Amino acid sequence: MLLHNNQVRLTPRERDILLRLTGSDPHYVTTRDQLKEWAARHLEALPGDAREIREIKAVLQRHLPL
Repeated sequence: MLLHNNQVRLTPRERDILLRLTGSDPHYVTTRDQLKEWAARHLEALPGDAREIREIKAVLQRHLPL
C-alpha cells in the first residue's frame, strides 16, 4: 500500500487478497476516506465467516491506515 497525504494506492496483490476475503474488489479506493468507508462495509465479521476469516478481518481493521 502506498500512502501520500490523503491518497491511497493498493497494490494488485493487496486488492486480490481483500477481494478473496470479502468478495468486493476495492479497485476504486484512492483516498483514506474511501478506504475507511470500504473497510466499514466489507471488513465486518459476518455470522458465516470462519474463525480464521474473522480474525484476519479484525487484524486488517486494526492495521489499515485509516
